Amino acid sequence: MDRPQKSRTIVIISLFTAAISMICMLGWVFHIPAIQGVIPGCDDIKFNTALCFIMFSCALLLSQHPFIKYNTIWFSALSLFVTSIGIITLAQYIFHFNIGLDQLFVTDPEIPTLIYPSPGRMAFNSSLNFSLLGLGLLSLTIDKRSFKIIAQYIFHLVTIISIIVLIGSLYGASLFYTLLYVTSMPVLTAIVFLVLSVAASLLNPSLGITKLFTGKRIGNQMARRLFTLIILMIVVFGSLKGDTIRSQLFSSVNVGLSILSVSFLLVSLALVWNTAIWLNKIDIMRTEAEAEVKLMNAELEKRVEERSAEIKKSEEQYHSLIDQASDAIYVIDNNRNFTYVNASMCQMTGYTKEELLKLNVTALLNAAEIENAPLPPLTSYLGQTASERKFIRKDGETILIEINVKVFPDNRVMVIARDITARKKIEAELRDAELRFRTIADKSMVGVYIVQKGKFTYVNPRFAEIFGYQPDELMNTVPLETIIAEEYREIAIENVKRRMLGEVESVHYETRGRKKDGTSNWVEFYGSRAIIGGEPTIIGSMIDITERKKAEEELRSSELKYKLLFDSNPMPMWMIAKDDLSIIDANQAAIKHYGYTKDELLQMSVKSMRPKEDEEIQLEGYLKEMDLDSAHRIVRHLKKDGSVIYIQLISHDIIYDGRPVRLSLTNNITERLKAEESLQKSEANLQTILKTTDTAYALFDQELKVLTFNHKAAEFVKAQLNKIPEKGDNLTDYFPEDKFPRLNKFAHEALQGHNVNYEIDYPQPDGSVLWYYVRLFPITNDNKEILGMLMGLYDITERKNAEQDLKSAYERIQNHIDSIKDMAWKQSHLIRSPLANLKGLTYILKTDNSDIAVLEHIQTELDRMDAIIIQMAEEASNHDN
Repeated sequence: MDRPQKSRTIVIISLFTAAISMICMLGWVFHIPAIQGVIPGCDDIKFNTALCFIMFSCALLLSQHPFIKYNTIWFSALSLFVTSIGIITLAQYIFHFNIGLDQLFVTDPEIPTLIYPSPGRMAFNSSLNFSLLGLGLLSLTIDKRSFKIIAQYIFHLVTIISIIVLIGSLYGASLFYTLLYVTSMPVLTAIVFLVLSVAASLLNPSLGITKLFTGKRIGNQMARRLFTLIILMIVVFGSLKGDTIRSQLFSSVNVGLSILSVSFLLVSLALVWNTAIWLNKIDIMRTEAEAEVKLMNAELEKRVEERSAEIKKSEEQYHSLIDQASDAIYVIDNNRNFTYVNASMCQMTGYTKEELLKLNVTALLNAAEIENAPLPPLTSYLGQTASERKFIRKDGETILIEINVKVFPDNRVMVIARDITARKKIEAELRDAELRFRTIADKSMVGVYIVQKGKFTYVNPRFAEIFGYQPDELMNTVPLETIIAEEYREIAIENVKRRMLGEVESVHYETRGRKKDGTSNWVEFYGSRAIIGGEPTIIGSMIDITERKKAEEELRSSELKYKLLFDSNPMPMWMIAKDDLSIIDANQAAIKHYGYTKDELLQMSVKSMRPKEDEEIQLEGYLKEMDLDSAHRIVRHLKKDGSVIYIQLISHDIIYDGRPVRLSLTNNITERLKAEESLQKSEANLQTILKTTDTAYALFDQELKVLTFNHKAAEFVKAQLNKIPEKGDNLTDYFPEDKFPRLNKFAHEALQGHNVNYEIDYPQPDGSVLWYYVRLFPITNDNKEILGMLMGLYDITERKNAEQDLKSAYERIQNHIDSIKDMAWKQSHLIRSPLANLKGLTYILKTDNSDIAVLEHIQTELDRMDAIIIQMAEEASNHDN
């Protein structure tokens, strides 16, 4: 699809119709009459009609944004959708069937009747218009002019149908808005069709009737004006007709028609009158424009006359100028005879004007030169530059002349001649001087250059070599800024400009150059202004300072690094003048550590930093040169509050600003010395403990390598493992394969931060067993980081043997108790037997009525004895269990 005409009107109409249609659709979807009542007549628009209006509006909006992805596909799909709904609805009307399309999206609550058998269906002429609009949009997708013309007239047809419906509604002619069908197109629908069809026709405003109203000519303006007034007249008359009918103003239809005809005639007369006035205004404007053109022509003719007079005057001045010109000027005819000579020509040749006008130009030329270089035809001088000839003066002197020839259309030739004899002599001398200059410059080790008009007219080989060129590549070929780095070109051009303008006579500056291969170098220019050949010229020299710049940069970098190292060093640093021991500089760490301000330090002598009794030693240190022994030493210093601190002093002698200076770094080791003293005491105590303890200790790193061990550990390894321990040995080198897996497991647990305790036995050759209690625990620093593992082994053989003896004694006692229990059980049974007999006898005595009291007493004692024995037996049984 060709890109359609963009128009703000199309966008506004599309958005307007889409908004109206959306309101109508919301009313149908949510069954809210209030929404439909927002716009008069909105409730008459069916849902499918509103949906098609939205689709058509979206298609028009897509035509105004052709760069949207898949624009053509969406445009065609929307057009096809509108066309399909329109054609299907038409087919339902014509062939009297119903496929359910009318209530496919929403249900129309209206009850079917003979007049309106299909609720929800759009009017016949509405479906016709949608079919036409859809076909018109689809025609626009075909890239042919004929289809665009067809689409344009389809849109015009929809416009006409919509206008007919509106006129029919306005004048009450039902035939106009029903088109032979019962259903009619609502007024709001007709208005939307009208504006949409007009918007669609604006896609190709140069086609069809639209061209009549969109053009800029007088006819187009008149068409727009008249048609607008006619439309307004129809609307007004229609409104008046409706009002007269409702109010029954006229007694009959004939009277109403007559009044309407008269009104139409009067309004038409008013339209003609208004149009005539408008055209007359345009005609007056055209007449005024013609008068203005005539006035301009008169002024132009006057200016031509004035210019002709000026040209004539200019020619007179020109002839006067030629006569007074400093150059010799003469004119010759086709035979080379003089026809005009000026005073300078007479003065140059020594002839009078009358004598020269009688001569031929060959009379002034050297005969030998004419023989060697014959005069060419006059026409050959066309387009030639200046040439040189030898003239012979009247007095016989030969002079060298530079001539410039101008051939006129009438075969006359004007020649401008100039005596260049003196100039040629100067040029010869200049060539000799230049030769001497070039000889010196070409052999020079310094770059030499000459600049005129922004280009190098000369560079010596050294100059070209510095930038990687050959001299011919730079001379009169490239601008001088070619050899200057981009970021320095503005400065270089400004320096050249100032000299060329005479603001300064000479300059001296450094800049970064650009070599032929693109790399850069540093150069130093010296240049002065001169005038050579009437042209401002710069003559100068140049040297390559790349190596010097590198050295300077390294020096600056070194100074910067030193300054950064000095100022940002966390340790106090000092610069002390060796001649007077004054403090030249001190960093922030020194200021903070010693308690002084920087101004106080810079006004002090280093002697005040040491105790009085150390002053002589301090002076001796500054008098002698630094060596390895004296560069690192420990001395005492005084802080501002008077406290004495021990420092480790590192010194180095340097030359700073031409003065011998001692650069010193001080490290406060007071606390370290105290800690070392305390550590030495602790180490002595620890060594005493390790040497006197009966526990074997060994220290391992994270890879289980031996760091240190005491003598007990060495004895254990030698006695039980048959090895001699050494620092750096691995734990795997000591223990046998049957014991190492268990130890390795416990060791890794210790290295993970756990304390591990266990017992292990070592059988001896004599059959005895030695037992050891093993402790493994991690070694950590202040940050809880595990650095290694400490192993302790303690001989617990005696304890193990005592435990075994105790166990054996317990077993013997238990066996003895068991035998006693057995004996008690047996004795209880032996005692109970006679008791049982006694009890039986007592029972017999009771039955024989013997002395009851005696018998009861015997019975009581027997029961008590029996209870005691039973208790003994039960206790024995319990002990046994």
